Amino acid sequence: MANSNKMEKKPTPKISVILPVYNGEDYLHESISSILNQSFKDFEFIIINDCSKDTSLKIIKEYKKKDKRITLIENKKNIGSTESINKGIKKSSGKYILCFCADDISHPKRLEKEFNYLERNSHIFLVGTSGIYIDENGKEIRRFRKYNNYKIIAWRLRKSCSILFPSIMFRNEGILLDKEFSPAEDYNLYFELLKKGKNLTNISDFLVKIRVHKGSMSIYNEKKQTFSRDRVINKFKNLRAKANLFEKVYYFLFLFRHYLKTRNEKKINN
Repeated sequence: MANSNKMEKKPTPKISVILPVYNGEDYLHESISSILNQSFKDFEFIIINDCSKDTSLKIIKEYKKKDKRITLIENKKNIGSTESINKGIKKSSGKYILCFCADDISHPKRLEKEFNYLERNSHIFLVGTSGIYIDENGKEIRRFRKYNNYKIIAWRLRKSCSILFPSIMFRNEGILLDKEFSPAEDYNLYFELLKKGKNLTNISDFLVKIRVHKGSMSIYNEKKQTFSRDRVINKFKNLRAKANLFEKVYYFLFLFRHYLKTRNEKKINN
């Protein structure tokens, strides 16, 4: 007979959603709701409050009371987004890790589509999606439809970061971000994964809306971001290119065709 005093083991979620928060009150309701309202329900939601000075903590606690999938981590001191994400990853128990930002919005079927893709494609370690950039009021600024050829992405990453960090989901194998390359830690992550022989790709669906505002990292820390990005590009120079001349010509033609096909795209994915 089983010991009735033993606590029942908590089921392991399929996905661990990691959300670092610092002074995110303006958009936090919309961001958290977009995760909780996913069509895919089997996930844990790890939110790390990085010593916010606004009402972010209060907002998180309100949602935590309503949804048991939320786990709240309260940093004792401000450690930044990169280390907060690493804290969340270390705490996670899901088969896959999904990273998100406190001012962005996930499409209701984001988790479902990315999970199904990784389940069907065991050779892919990380998947991102296409994204729509929006302003402070949620109005579309521009969009990026991503291509889904992992070989071309591996080649293209040597020159530019062609995977949107707020859109990624990857296999939970203890991979962490390197704060030394912040705020281009995502780009460095892709380099390290390629170095390990991992395959990275995108799906073309528009599954994230990325908010651009005065508090965005790309706005207020543009110089540091450019410096960190260039450091990663220099690292890529030491990574052997796995493309011959014929493949490089094909890749150039593929990217040019992709550019022509998407430059005037206006229709928003529903």
